[in-house]
Amino acid sequence: MAKPFTVPSPADADAEYGTLDARYIALGEELSQVTKDADLLDADMRARPSPAIRIAVAELIGETVDTTLLDRSRRLKELRQRIADLEAAREIIRRKRDDRLGKASLAACTIAKTEYAKRIGKFIAALEAAKAAYDDADAVLDALEREGVQVTYMPPARSNFFAGSDSGLQRFIAEARSNGHVD
Repeated sequence: MAKPFTVPSPADADAEYGTLDARYIALGEELSQVTKDADLLDADMRARPSPAIRIAVAELIGETVDTTLLDRSRRLKELRQRIADLEAAREIIRRKRDDRLGKASLAACTIAKTEYAKRIGKFIAALEAAKAAYDDADAVLDALEREGVQVTYMPPARSNFFAGSDSGLQRFIAEARSNGHVD
């Protein structure tokens, strides 16, 4: 049994696009985590403010100070700078990825072209069979009318797609041929 066709994504079809896309996603994941860390640290700073006096003064008056509270503002500044750097990097990667999308799309369409043509061929064959069945059914109405029967007592089911010599089917086949999907 043949393996089912898998439609290629731009990342599947073009290695450079795939690399840019993977980098963009990785930067986004890191940005999400760093933003979460910064938000948690900011919330902690609001909930537990740093001591109002310096550590040395607190020791002189006999108070203990949680020294872990003192380093938070420096760490928050570092996290915010990392967020800004990640956002700038993501924007650069996004632009590069967007610039590469045309080449990646062409590669994906090239990969899918044969499968698409095969399916269009099957569709046309099905339409031709449907047209033949429609013409066969329509022949009954034509025969009744030739006999002088008023066919209004049996309302017809007519399709504009199949009606007439310049039918929708012929236009569809011509378009498929002109686009190179079928011979």
